[in-house]
Amino acid sequence: MGRYRSNLVCVVPLCALVVATIGGCGGTPASTAQPAAPVPGVSPPGAAPPEAARKEQTAVDPVPEPNNTAPRCGQPVRAPAAGPLTLTGRFPATVAPGAPTVAGTVEVTSHAAVHGVGAPRAEVFLVVNGRVATEPMPQDAVGVRWDLAAGQSKKVPAEGMLTSCEPGGDRLTPGTYELYARVAVTPDDGAPVTAQGGPWPLELG
Repeated sequence: MGRYRSNLVCVVPLCALVVATIGGCGGTPASTAQPAAPVPGVSPPGAAPPEAARKEQTAVDPVPEPNNTAPRCGQPVRAPAAGPLTLTGRFPATVAPGAPTVAGTVEVTSHAAVHGVGAPRAEVFLVVNGRVATEPMPQDAVGVRWDLAAGQSKKVPAEGMLTSCEPGGDRLTPGTYELYARVAVTPDDGAPVTAQGGPWPLELG
């Protein structure tokens, strides 16, 4: 019976000589395959990824939105970070029973030059027992131009609803509330500037 021998097989970058004998007697025994030598920079099959790869695969939690101080119904009042704008409000101390809104004026003073676009009037909301009781009224989507030099002031109207922000939107119950006003300006360059003034006491009869 005939004998067959395999040729030399070379796989780059590793070479192995495999000798096999099929049939016949007295053939050369098959050699035992030797483990391949490790190649620098290449991980063997089934090996854990290197430390750098594990770090790249680690999930990163989203970064919380900074300075998100917009009033939210039933939540505590949060003041925005100090900025170039300060607010001085002029509002009535009392409001007659059944009044739908409370109106006043807010004077915005800038301690640095601010040039951008902002709302035409200040936002107003009421707080009771430290928590937001009303939310600001909707404003026009189109803003107005704000151009303030350092030390310059600008007066804007301000008006707030006297309806609860809770589901159902009932009128607020008589009592003492705290009134806050907010102004936001988006500069021509840089992050939006938000200023908040108050509290001013408001007696709802």
